[in-house]
Amino acid sequence: MSRRPLWSYVQARLQARHGERLTEGDWRALEAARSLDHFIDRSRATSLQRFTERLNAGMSSHAIERALRAGWRAYVAEVAAWCTPEWQAAILWCAPLPDLPILDALLRGEVPDWVRQDTMLAAFTERSRDATANKPPLNALLPGAAREATLAERWYVQWRALWPRRARDRRALMGLGEAVKGHIARLDLAGPQDASAAYRRALAQGATRMFRRHGGSPVAVFCHLALVALDLERLRGGLARRALFVPAKEEAA
Repeated sequence: MSRRPLWSYVQARLQARHGERLTEGDWRALEAARSLDHFIDRSRATSLQRFTERLNAGMSSHAIERALRAGWRAYVAEVAAWCTPEWQAAILWCAPLPDLPILDALLRGEVPDWVRQDTMLAAFTERSRDATANKPPLNALLPGAAREATLAERWYVQWRALWPRRARDRRALMGLGEAVKGHIARLDLAGPQDASAAYRRALAQGATRMFRRHGGSPVAVFCHLALVALDLERLRGGLARRALFVPAKEEAA
């Protein structure tokens, strides 16, 4: 029996979620909120509610980031559950993708106290200290003599290894993977004066084109996750700026 009818079902779910994504006008309305309290309230009236429903203005920036990471991992698991079992491991491997900058810092020995409050980051820290540990899948990100030099490259190699042996659409998947790697590399090289908006916009445009072109296939799943990750990155920036630099609540008019 062909798997394509099953992917048509997945595409219907993805299309519904894709239609819920905020437009640029929606983002401007959200980002007009000056305080963290108002920003969170406004986000809950949008599809971002799934990531902000457990947030409140009294939380520290570290607690907010921890909740966002947990929300992303839960979302990836939800999408993976829609798909055929042969693709679920590759989809679930997207869960640590937004954590790569943090994981890279951990590998350099930078272990702030708040890391211990995140189960996944704490587990990665322990594995990085024990080179003999064989605990997949995160151990695939650890450096080694025969492994790629950068964390993003190690993530990418493992992602390809998790594709089904007879995976179709390999060229499109590799193109998306290269685009995501390039996005991460540009962010790593960006100076403090550089804004991430242009990088995010370029990747979003490419992922949206691929999502439309490869509907009803695993490619669309990964394009959707890339777009949601970009939305979450923008949401995170808005929350962080207000948590660190703006009073939690605005004065009543």
